[in-house]
Amino acid sequence: MYEVGGERYVVVDAHVHAWDGSPHNQAGPAGEQFVADLHHRHRALDRSPRPIPFDEFAAVGERSLVTDLLGRGHVDRAVLQPLGLGALFVLGFAPSAWSAELAEGLAGRFAVTGELDPADEGGRRGIVARVRREDLRGLSLTSGTRPEARLELDDPALRRALGRAEQAGAAVVHLGVGAVAHPAAGAPAWSHGGVPERPTGSGRVRARWPSWAEPVRSGSALPVRERDARPAPAGRIDPGQVRVLVSALPRVRFVLGAGWLPTPVLTRLAQLPGVHVLLTEVLAGLRTHPREAGEALDALLAAFGPERLLFGSGYPLVRPERLVGETASALLARGLGPSAVQAVLGANAARLYRLPVPEALVAHSVARAR
Repeated sequence: MYEVGGERYVVVDAHVHAWDGSPHNQAGPAGEQFVADLHHRHRALDRSPRPIPFDEFAAVGERSLVTDLLGRGHVDRAVLQPLGLGALFVLGFAPSAWSAELAEGLAGRFAVTGELDPADEGGRRGIVARVRREDLRGLSLTSGTRPEARLELDDPALRRALGRAEQAGAAVVHLGVGAVAHPAAGAPAWSHGGVPERPTGSGRVRARWPSWAEPVRSGSALPVRERDARPAPAGRIDPGQVRVLVSALPRVRFVLGAGWLPTPVLTRLAQLPGVHVLLTEVLAGLRTHPREAGEALDALLAAFGPERLLFGSGYPLVRPERLVGETASALLARGLGPSAVQAVLGANAARLYRLPVPEALVAHSVARAR
């Protein structure tokens, strides 16, 4: 719980990852490059003199979550977001089954969301069983193989699967929510901070491994590491397809990443009452591009109101200890009252994901924000 100016706020971090990108799980050079670029992004966005060491960053489990997230006293509850990427990682990068296991050991502190590839017919058919087995509170629509894959959302079978998942308990659908080193083309400039878009001056992406660690290309049991391998950008989604999907599922709540689309395009989706926005990229962007990200935050507040915005850190990309205070200060500086600040910091997410928090505080905050 966070306290400022005599007000106490329940904090629900709606964007947290537990993943395994360690060498034994990397399926090849692309997996190693992905983790290295995420760590580069962490060092740029976290703005701490003591960034998370690479080995700890590559494998985030229960110990890291308790120490950095819950142990600092600012975050009360959190939502674990999945990310499979089966082409880059042997056992998956952040599979929902692992998240469910972690959440079971920390009862009541985490909500677990699942992953659904719109192109995976088998995954659609078994979604109800997965939702009930893992107690999934939401689903992320992502490619289960590679981060750059384009997602097609106009399949009627997908709409039927999401409708069945909502009836089973997963009433939230995420789009553009996940750990990416390079956002999709057309995303706001402030969401790109952390990883260079182009190779370094030598014409190649700088490898993090030393020259003496290069394996022999012939006869070696080690994977061949391409020095000029580039990380893939995030996959693209057609906003028109999103509008049709949201309109067809009025009982489902859609949570969109703030850095996934240009802000003017994203704000036009505010006309749909089922659309919410996760502020992860905006809050990190306030550190690297304060003017541009501040303008985006103002536009999102005007379009969606505080009752449809969610706090998220993207942990471990950004540790939430200081970010919570920065977010509260930014909202209060824009004239929002304590009830609206409470809605953004935790009340909205607690309602969407059915997380146990002090009922009197959250109910009071939501009613006043509305």
